[in-house]
Amino acid sequence: MATARCRSPAASRHETATAAATVPAKTLALIVAPHIVGAPQPDSFVTAIPEGLHHQFVVAVTVTNLVFWLVLGAAVGVVRGRFTGTATSLRDSFA
Repeated sequence: MATARCRSPAASRHETATAAATVPAKTLALIVAPHIVGAPQPDSFVTAIPEGLHHQFVVAVTVTNLVFWLVLGAAVGVVRGRFTGTATSLRDSFA
């Protein structure tokens, strides 16, 4: 007949704590590893993309980001007063 082995609560807490401590260590190692190893670098940075097209893309992305953050900031400014209950009108929403 097999007998069940009784384990003390302190022993099971120690095993749980040890297992829980290894999970963050492994996670941290996986997060840090790519920064230590680094990304592969290309042999050459020469590209077939025209310089003018690259410049247009950079300008378009910059302007799009500017517009996005301005609209997001204005929307949060309007909504913030409504959520906190301090705005009584739309004009009060623009703090």
